[in-house]
Amino acid sequence: GLVQPGRCRAHGTIQRFHGLLLPAHPGAQIGGCCPKPAGSARREDFFAKYVGKTVLGVGAHPDDLELGAGGTLARLSRAGARVVMAVVSVPNRLEARLDEARRGAAILGCELRVLIPDRCTRAEDMKSHQLVSLFDALVKDLAPAALLTHCIANYHADHRLVYEACVATQRLAYFDMFCYSPTSCVPVNIAFHPHAYIDISDTIELKMRAIAVHHTQFSGRGLESNFYREAASLTGRMVGVAYAEGLEIVRLRVDSAG
Repeated sequence: GLVQPGRCRAHGTIQRFHGLLLPAHPGAQIGGCCPKPAGSARREDFFAKYVGKTVLGVGAHPDDLELGAGGTLARLSRAGARVVMAVVSVPNRLEARLDEARRGAAILGCELRVLIPDRCTRAEDMKSHQLVSLFDALVKDLAPAALLTHCIANYHADHRLVYEACVATQRLAYFDMFCYSPTSCVPVNIAFHPHAYIDISDTIELKMRAIAVHHTQFSGRGLESNFYREAASLTGRMVGVAYAEGLEIVRLRVDSAG
C-alpha cells in the first residue's frame, strides 16, 4: 500500500535514484522507504520504471510541456517509455501553433495529442466536468504509468484548471503523478518547491530546440527563451549537475524488486 514518508533512520530524509533526487516530504505519497544498496540499480533507476510503459504529459497549451518538463520527457523517451504529450487547447493562431506543437513533440521523441484540435479555445471556456471528462477519456485510453502536469502555483487560470482536472483523474486508476514548474513566456517570480530533481544535462539541447520552434510565443513576439536554459542551470547547480528540472511529487509508488 501507499504510506506517508517519514525520516528514514538509516538514510536520513533523502532517497536517491538515478536521475532523481527524492526528498521525503509530508505531502507526497510514497510506497516503501530506503532503496536497496548498490547492486539493485534496476529498482533505483527512475527511468527504468517506465520502460515499455506510457507516460502522459499534460499541458494547457502548446509549449507548456516543453517549457516545464521538456528535458524530462526527452529522457523518458530515450529510456524506452512511450511518452504522449497532451495539449488541452490552442488559444489563438490555430494552424501555426498546432504545427509548432507537432514539431516540438517530434524533437523530444514524443507523440502529440491535441484534445481540442478544431478551434481556438481555452480551458477556462469549459465547465469543470467537461475538462475532467477529457482527461478521464485520455487516462482510460492510455492507461499511463505516470502523469506530469502543471502545478497549482500558477498565475495562469488555464494552468490551475488543468492541474485540478488531472488530480480528479486519480480516482480512475493508480498512476504516479508529478507536477512541473510554472511556465510562462517571460520570467515570473512564483513559489515552486520541487520534491525531485531530474538531471537533464544530456537533453537540455533538445529542450531548448523544442522551445525554439514555438516562434509565435517567443521570437515572433520579440521575446527570448534563454532564461529557461538559465533556470535549468540554476536548478542543476543546486543538486550538483549541469542542468536539471524540478518536479513536485503528488504520488509515487516505489515497487518491490520482484
